[in-house]
Amino acid sequence: MAHTVDTLLLQERTDWAIHIHDGLTQSVTSAILELQGLQHRIRTEPELACATLKEIEDAIRNDLKQIRQILFELDGGTPHREPPLATFVSDLVDRWHLSARVSIEGEVERIPDVTLETANAIVAEALANAAKHSGVPEVSVRIIAGLVELRIEVEDRGSGVVPPTDDEMHFGLRLLRGRAERIGGTIEIDSKPGSGTRVVAVLPVGRRGDEG
Repeated sequence: MAHTVDTLLLQERTDWAIHIHDGLTQSVTSAILELQGLQHRIRTEPELACATLKEIEDAIRNDLKQIRQILFELDGGTPHREPPLATFVSDLVDRWHLSARVSIEGEVERIPDVTLETANAIVAEALANAAKHSGVPEVSVRIIAGLVELRIEVEDRGSGVVPPTDDEMHFGLRLLRGRAERIGGTIEIDSKPGSGTRVVAVLPVGRRGDEG
């Protein structure tokens, strides 16, 4: 019994670590990058700088709502519900100032909550990495909701990287891979220097995803 309780507590801590990393960490990172860029813009383009400051303020206020939601849930409140995929992707594209081609096909409204949460996390991580490392603003996002699986493809034509080994993979990607596998899904990263990066995830929509 003690072992079962310890396992549940460890899983709960892991879930919260993923939630904080996927949402708040990336959001705060984005705000820091934008603030750094404003140091020069305030002198050269003050009106545009003021508009950007308002965007950052709105984003931080949203983060504060998420923090309050996390504290509420930890205190036994109602579970957090993920926003619809289209809205989630649109918000991320705006946050990272990306020029994106977005295609969402199929009945996304029937995706189980646990699969939708994992899908959002994968898209968030892939877009954040594209914004920070690709060197280009253009990215494509394709999401296909089938009867038995949800396929996610996020691709950029930027600088690319040498694909990391399992030991070299950074914290966010390790969390995502483990999270996808936990609900019966997979995630693969195809990249090489000079040829961009493509992230492909396949997640269950049927019974396996509901059991996550």
